[in-house]
Amino acid sequence: MLPNVAVGDQVAVGKFTPKLEFTLPGYSQLISSEGEEGEVRFDSAAYNPWAKTGSVFPDATPSLRYDKSDTSDAGLPTPYTGVEAVARHIDEARKDPDASYPKKTGKNLPGESPLHPLHRITASADAASKQRYDANETVRKLDCNASTPGAPAASKDCDEYPFRSSAEGAARYQYEDAEFKDDFSVRYIDPKEDQEAGARLGAWYHSDRILNWEAFTVTIGD
Repeated sequence: MLPNVAVGDQVAVGKFTPKLEFTLPGYSQLISSEGEEGEVRFDSAAYNPWAKTGSVFPDATPSLRYDKSDTSDAGLPTPYTGVEAVARHIDEARKDPDASYPKKTGKNLPGESPLHPLHRITASADAASKQRYDANETVRKLDCNASTPGAPAASKDCDEYPFRSSAEGAARYQYEDAEFKDDFSVRYIDPKEDQEAGARLGAWYHSDRILNWEAFTVTIGD
């Protein structure tokens, strides 16, 4: 199933049941020789150019990881760009959502647990996804102003969480319910780290075969 824009996502699911065999001197096999039934997803999508064909275990919720210890170092022979600023933004916003900007009491910032994941949307999947992706960016820009933490900052980027490439992004309330208005966080941070985190996110979507509207989480390490 090579990627084909005309037919969209191509997905097939195969089921398997592992058979377990044990050979222990003096013992007979008392437990069942069959394991639990599992599934493998075979897929291809034109918007995932790095992963033309392949498979994943769909029962596992994929997770992207950023680390707070992943600091930039301009002094190396080849300067290194980390993602510390993005990791700290996400970590602090999720730990204390009401303190993040825009201000809202009882703000909900999902993406930490498979029970409350994010869902990828990609602008190149279809017209509806592009509209929602663009709407997330429009709302984000409106809230990146002089009141945003770190502003005014001509040399910084306005980072957002949840990502604009997720259904839980800034414009979620326009498509689901008014209760989701302002359920996102924006913060001005180092532009190189912001762009590096975005590049890693895009690469991860491709390499881990994250389909449009597929659930995923974001893990923040120390």
